[in-house]
Amino acid sequence: MTSALAGTLERARSTFDTISLGQKVVIGLLLAGLTLGGFFFYSWITTPTQAPLFSNLAASDASAIVEELNAQGVSYELADGGSTIMVAKDKVYDLRLAMSGKGLPAGQDTGYALLDKQGITTSEFQQQVTYQRALEGELANTLESLAGVNSAVVHVALPEDEVFVTDKAEPTASVLLDLTPGTALSGEQIQAVTNLVSSSIQDMDPDQVTVADATGQVLSSPGQGITAAAGDARSQVEQEYENRLAANAQKILDQVVGTGNAVVSVRADVDLNQRNTTTETYDFQEGTPPISEQTTTETYEGGGAPVGGILGPENMPDAAENAGGGESNYEKESTTANNAVGKTVEVTEGAPGALRRLTVSVVMDDAVAGNLNQQQMTDLMTNAVGLDQARGDEITVAAMPFDDAAAENAAAAMEAAREAEAAEQMWSMIRTGGIAAGIALVVLIVWLRSRRREDVEEDYEPLELDDDMLAELDRLRVASVRQEVPLTPSELELEAAERAKVRGEISTMVSERPDEVAAMLRGWLSETRS
Repeated sequence: MTSALAGTLERARSTFDTISLGQKVVIGLLLAGLTLGGFFFYSWITTPTQAPLFSNLAASDASAIVEELNAQGVSYELADGGSTIMVAKDKVYDLRLAMSGKGLPAGQDTGYALLDKQGITTSEFQQQVTYQRALEGELANTLESLAGVNSAVVHVALPEDEVFVTDKAEPTASVLLDLTPGTALSGEQIQAVTNLVSSSIQDMDPDQVTVADATGQVLSSPGQGITAAAGDARSQVEQEYENRLAANAQKILDQVVGTGNAVVSVRADVDLNQRNTTTETYDFQEGTPPISEQTTTETYEGGGAPVGGILGPENMPDAAENAGGGESNYEKESTTANNAVGKTVEVTEGAPGALRRLTVSVVMDDAVAGNLNQQQMTDLMTNAVGLDQARGDEITVAAMPFDDAAAENAAAAMEAAREAEAAEQMWSMIRTGGIAAGIALVVLIVWLRSRRREDVEEDYEPLELDDDMLAELDRLRVASVRQEVPLTPSELELEAAERAKVRGEISTMVSERPDEVAAMLRGWLSETRS
């Protein structure tokens, strides 16, 4: 076994010695590339895929879980500032069961889970406090699910139910939000927080919710409402309106004076107040029969004049005789009719977004707009943005020389960056081409040397050896690949003399014709390998 291995190694060494230096370099590079690729492939295969074991952990729970993982010798990684623990994907479920058996993560009972721990001896006060804590916990968990909110604390003030109270107090709530660094809540998000809290508590108005962040900035407070949301809405509406009008005017200017030779600025004052108007109108048409009608008739007959007039001495009984007398007849008739009258009630709700005032400023480069008609340009801009002078809108059109220094510097910087990028691409191509040319040159050199060796071998003439020398060389070649048979001393002496004679002849031939001998030996080696 040892001799066979030694023979294999000897043949491999002989084969390696026969190849040229270029071929050795190429084989070495290929072996190095295969080794490096195999190493990276093995590393990629053996690296375990990470998956979250627990997320959104409290500091105490994360510390306890890390200690337990260290005790078990499990590798892990911390993410999200230590609130997430990553472990190998194939161990996630086993580790979760193991941690659950040890009571980890412990956490804190919040939300409606607090109501599960009430006993039969719980007082009404304890029930009320527990319900309030559960409600606060549920609201906090809901707010923490919002994007950009790390944690939330909610406090609710619920008024007590009393029987003999006319004015009932309203419930209020306060919210403290710990936001992710670099996160700022918009007005709509603040309004969403107030609506979520107020909608979860009976009889709570959104204006009774106070929202603040961890820096102490008040985002919403009672009495002020959600001013941030209103401000954002006003700014957004005004900006969209201004951009739309400015784009209409800029499009015309670019066609007239060229791109970059005019600037338009539009300022819109938008009324976002909402108004409701109720109007009642009554309409009566002649000939319409009344709904109801009542008639009253009075008749008086007597021997004297009826008493009437202004109260005074002349209307006393004796004065009636002096006033004259005679027979009297009095009749009175009155009619009351309830006519059918048409009633129209009109409720008008004014949508916010009405434009109060609009101001437009147009500046053109004097170099290209000096010969333009200013009044004509003013009329064009007026129609483009829809100005109403009766509303108090104003427009200003002016031609002034533009400062092109900033534009020239920006263009120069862009040109320099473009040239640097082109130079980098050129050097990258040169490096790539040089590497490719080097590889091609190495391959070409190896190929040329192989061709030259083949040409030399083809030019070699066969050696003219006698039969004794050929027989001795064949015997030496066969003896080199098989185990020698023990010989007697006389045979050894005779063989040594013959070998000395043949070696002398071979030495003479090698010194005189080395190329032919080398070609013949390579042929023998190739036959031996085959």
